[in-house]
Amino acid sequence: MSSAGALRRLPTLLFAQSGHANVISHVAASSRLINTWGADQRYGDSKGQRAGILAAATAALGIGAAAAVTTSAADAPTKIEVVADPYARPVEARPLPSNITLYQYEVCPYCCKVRAFLDYYKLPYTVIEVNPLTKGELKWSTYKKVPVVQLDEEIVADSSAIMSRLATDIAAARPAPPPPAAAAAAPASTSQPPAPAAKRSSSWSFWGSRGGDATAAPDVSGATDQAPAAAAAAAAAPAAAPGAPSTEALSEEIRWRKWVDEKLVKVLTANIYRNWDESVETFKYITEQTGWSWGAREVARWAGAVMMWQVGKRMPAKYGIEGDLRVALYDAANDFADNALRGRRFAGGDAPNLADLSAFGVLRAVRRTGAFRDLMAHSRLGPWFEAMDGEVGGSARINAGPGDSA
Repeated sequence: MSSAGALRRLPTLLFAQSGHANVISHVAASSRLINTWGADQRYGDSKGQRAGILAAATAALGIGAAAAVTTSAADAPTKIEVVADPYARPVEARPLPSNITLYQYEVCPYCCKVRAFLDYYKLPYTVIEVNPLTKGELKWSTYKKVPVVQLDEEIVADSSAIMSRLATDIAAARPAPPPPAAAAAAPASTSQPPAPAAKRSSSWSFWGSRGGDATAAPDVSGATDQAPAAAAAAAAAPAAAPGAPSTEALSEEIRWRKWVDEKLVKVLTANIYRNWDESVETFKYITEQTGWSWGAREVARWAGAVMMWQVGKRMPAKYGIEGDLRVALYDAANDFADNALRGRRFAGGDAPNLADLSAFGVLRAVRRTGAFRDLMAHSRLGPWFEAMDGEVGGSARINAGPGDSA
């Protein structure tokens, strides 16, 4: 459907859905949600003028608006602060948490970074989907952006800070390898060799088809305590090279983690909205990740596509992207392939590091878009992404979500 056709169809959809109280609020919510693609989570709680306009339109049309979240003085929200340097790994490690709760938007690239990390290390986690308009699920916190994680009683905000925090804890929890001499002197085992681990595979392929997942998350439906699963995850987490990363390796890792947030996210954002057709495709994917009714999804899809198509025209200038947007995307991908991987399987060498997981999480967030398909076909990043897909494997999420079947 053309943009003109969408504009003609929109009043019909609005009229047909006028009996539903929150339809236009869904449009506002999806607008604010996708705006997180253009900026780091630290800026995700901006005034959101477009969302505000749509919410006002909701009230003006008499369709209803989302209720504001209020708290009494007795229920004053907890003050949450982001660490000064979210990329730096904490000096002091803590025990791995028994319970991990992730507050997120399903399609937010920064939330996808955190999910990639948790999935790779097989740390069981529960997801709470935040309403992008009301932020009611975060009413207990002064920090209204996502992602936020609760690690037992500790709250950590900002995707990079979350990954740094948990990476330190995982490294401390993993037992050190035995000295070579001791390993050589150990008697040979007479027991049967362990069965080979199930091969990890994604439920999605490059061309959109779905296959079986040999490493689905364990069935812990109804569980109230994640401690046993967390203990098992600590033992089963992918092995890292012996010893802590060198200062040089950490510096290189931080360089590419920043590149993901400051370069990759922005050039991807401009590409998924570069024309009308891609704006429609992107918003179709976004709305499919919600639990909204068909009518609400259709309104949000077409209104959001019209809005972001117009916004997308200004993104190249806003982000300083010159020339053809696809070429800029391919160049960014090849930069990572050539200068972060440097002929290795991963930026971390034989195993993914935090830069690998960050880039993979962001790219996985757009895996159903034309921008992603073109990227895999026209850049040198395809083999790395496929290897990462296998390494990360199935989801460690406890409660099922739309992203698990995407």
